[in-house]
Amino acid sequence: MGAIEAFTNAFSLVIRNKRLYLLVLLMSLMMAPLGAYLIPGDIGYEYNQTSMQKGNVIIEEYGTPIGGNEVDMLIDLLGGLILYSVIALIVGAIFEYGITKGVFMHLNGEEYSLGSLMMEGLKHFPGVILINFIYGLIMMVFIGVAAVPIVLGALFLPAGAVLVLLGIILMFATIAFALGLSSLAVPFYVDRRSIGAAFEAFGAAFRNVLSTIGFGVLLGIGVIAIMMVASPIAFVTRMVLPENMAPYVSAFLQAPFDALLYLFIWTAGVAFYREIQKMEELKKVDKELLELGIEV
Repeated sequence: MGAIEAFTNAFSLVIRNKRLYLLVLLMSLMMAPLGAYLIPGDIGYEYNQTSMQKGNVIIEEYGTPIGGNEVDMLIDLLGGLILYSVIALIVGAIFEYGITKGVFMHLNGEEYSLGSLMMEGLKHFPGVILINFIYGLIMMVFIGVAAVPIVLGALFLPAGAVLVLLGIILMFATIAFALGLSSLAVPFYVDRRSIGAAFEAFGAAFRNVLSTIGFGVLLGIGVIAIMMVASPIAFVTRMVLPENMAPYVSAFLQAPFDALLYLFIWTAGVAFYREIQKMEELKKVDKELLELGIEV
């Protein structure tokens, strides 16, 4: 029940915080041309064709020779990807803290300015980067462990088919749990103002496993839905516009959807954090009543 409440509250919070959307839109518009420039969508390869005839049979060979130009192109692409990732990591952490802080202030009935939220983000973005990095590693470990039954089952097919099926179910549940868990980390950090508090999310998530999995599923569905709406834009622009213009136009057209996606994810984390707090308080009350001999 808490997962559904958090998910629906997230949409409500997004709608009520239009100023925060404008702030995230600013981030997306800033990053759009940078991403289009540093990470080209297409890499031009020159394909060659050779043929030989053996008797009445003609054998054709197609290939893409990797020469000096291609190697340089791949190095440039990798360098651009690394540079963009570093910039996106820092900028994203600044805005994530600021937006999360803004959602909390809205829920508490406090006034805020967009400038003050950005200043808060600048002060605390290293902590956000550290938390997201650690939780990213944890998610990979969880997924790796969940993949073990699938691998073992695949080695002993067809007898291992049942193990593969159970492994797939476990994998989906693990990914959903990891999504729900990671969404709590930054809200814990922002609300408690301590990096150590971010890791209290483990206890909260494991004490509410079903709610965490349910929220992770709903969050994943919401993300996929937004991405599905935005994805045709890139396809249409690349089909209609010249190759040198399409990446930039596509990036700018997708920026509003990217902003909505980021705002939804960060706001949903706060909404789920609040629901977890409510459930924890109810459990404390139930425990105190039981200690007093009152059946709930």
